[in-house]
Amino acid sequence: MRRLVAVLLAGAAEARFYPEDLRRDAQVHSRLLYPMLNKLQDRGWLTDGWDEPNQTHRYYVLTDDGRRELARP
Repeated sequence: MRRLVAVLLAGAAEARFYPEDLRRDAQVHSRLLYPMLNKLQDRGWLTDGWDEPNQTHRYYVLTDDGRRELARP
């Protein structure tokens, strides 16, 4: 989870994070990545959406609350 948090915090505000990039950058297997993303979403720290127009690429955005909470020591 630490590597994923580091990747999310390194992104700009309103940055879109795509699962394939998160897996690569955080060096996390998809079996572990999706449960972590779901946990962050359940806490309201991530939102998600789909790229237009064909909605085939899902992305995640770190919320302001998420950035604040994940940046805590």
